[in-house]
Amino acid sequence: MILDALKDKLYERVAMYWSGAAVVWSAADKVKPNAPLVVLRLGTVKRALQPITQAINGILFSAYPSDVTLQVDLFTRGKRSKSGYLANTALNDLLDFANFLNSTASTEWSSRNDISLALLSGVQDLSEVINDTQWQYRAMCEYTVSFTQWAAEFYGILNEDSIVFGDRGMPTGVIRENWQITASGGGTEELANERAETIEGVTPETRWN
Repeated sequence: MILDALKDKLYERVAMYWSGAAVVWSAADKVKPNAPLVVLRLGTVKRALQPITQAINGILFSAYPSDVTLQVDLFTRGKRSKSGYLANTALNDLLDFANFLNSTASTEWSSRNDISLALLSGVQDLSEVINDTQWQYRAMCEYTVSFTQWAAEFYGILNEDSIVFGDRGMPTGVIRENWQITASGGGTEELANERAETIEGVTPETRWN
């Protein structure tokens, strides 16, 4: 799964719960809303140094088991009490969200999408670090997100946009016409079209079940 697709799926899942709050990615090129706000941030991506590699239907596929940290920050004004003051609900609200991500429904969602989420640390109340009068309270938690990145062929620059997956989520072929140069100018059409089976001596030794 490429990171853009992972971010889309994570955003959809988080936004499904926070129906009454704005959900945004950090460092997004837009003004942050003034409503109760949930800010998402991905950390460093860690993946296997060597992929799990196998030739299927004459095409070389590589799978990289990967992990990335998802930080979830909740900014809220809290709940007005009967006495008229705003009570700090940030910690409890984020714990309720953790219950949602630990639910049976979320487990089924993880299985369907080949994404797993595990609470990395406890839920922290960070209200004391806020210096902005726009917000009253803040809480934060981190999740480890596990997923698989795929690459294909000799130079490994065909990713999921070009790979065809079967019913069991395993690759079965590629559509080379789907390959595109990266947004930063990476890759060439010549490299994308280089077939691993045409290179003498390429024999994948590591195989998955």
